[in-house]
Amino acid sequence: MFSDTVTITVNSVAKVLTRINQDKYSSEYLLRETDGDYKLRLRHTSYTDKNRPGKVIDRHNVEFVQTVYATSSAAKIERKAYVVLENENSDGVTAPLNFDLGFTAFFSSANITKLLNWES
Repeated sequence: MFSDTVTITVNSVAKVLTRINQDKYSSEYLLRETDGDYKLRLRHTSYTDKNRPGKVIDRHNVEFVQTVYATSSAAKIERKAYVVLENENSDGVTAPLNFDLGFTAFFSSANITKLLNWES
């Protein structure tokens, strides 16, 4: 289980989000600041692959949202990043872990900059 607080560093500043909700297979964290807030959601589900009967897929979703509140001179801004990790239930942990670590390593500063500049 994740702890009651989660720290995510944004622009070299540690943002400590506190768990505000815990359901059976999900949790939500929040940090409210004077000019905006940060939310983190962790969700887990399983489903049967309709194209492969009997194959159960575990789905893990992490969503991070920053809201910058509107001011008299600027509109509200919302930024969102999320990742979905799926693996067959029978696959264990090690192989999906190595696969997912390889994928997330792709998200370097240079590659994210390229994405934000519409490179493909």
